[in-house]
Amino acid sequence: MIKICISGLSTSGKTTLGNEISKQFNLVHINHSYRHYTKSNEELLKILKESNEKFVHEFDNKIIEASNKNSNCVVTTWLGPWLIKDATLRIWLEASLEERAKRYSLKNLVPISDAETFIKEKDRLTVMEFKKIYNIDIIDHSIFDLCINTNKVNINNILEIIKLLVKKE
Repeated sequence: MIKICISGLSTSGKTTLGNEISKQFNLVHINHSYRHYTKSNEELLKILKESNEKFVHEFDNKIIEASNKNSNCVVTTWLGPWLIKDATLRIWLEASLEERAKRYSLKNLVPISDAETFIKEKDRLTVMEFKKIYNIDIIDHSIFDLCINTNKVNINNILEIIKLLVKKE
């Protein structure tokens, strides 16, 4: 069994890394996001501001169920490392706000200043939501096996590190 859970703030590289791990290790990629329920940044922020506890629990239960059905998977969601109790490896991805805004700006063709404003608000609301609903402080990284600064380490090097850690298991 290999269950790798990846977390990090907005645009830290969770999905990108999850896609690559999925290919390299032939794992199911569980990538469930509030984005699937929205058409715009405004709608996304509205969901976070409302912090509907029933919706959040249903959303997170879908992630847990998907992980339970797939004993070999990579989960790239904010709370995955806390929710997936039988995770083999928990990874936190770190990146500066400037780098994350640059990535978001390039991907979504918006000015960097708009990207930075959106990311700061999304991160703030998400951190508050998880604290309020689950009493989880996602800024506390003590549960993680590995923390990687994606400003400094490229995806190929991260994959090599993960290969070494998975072989050890």
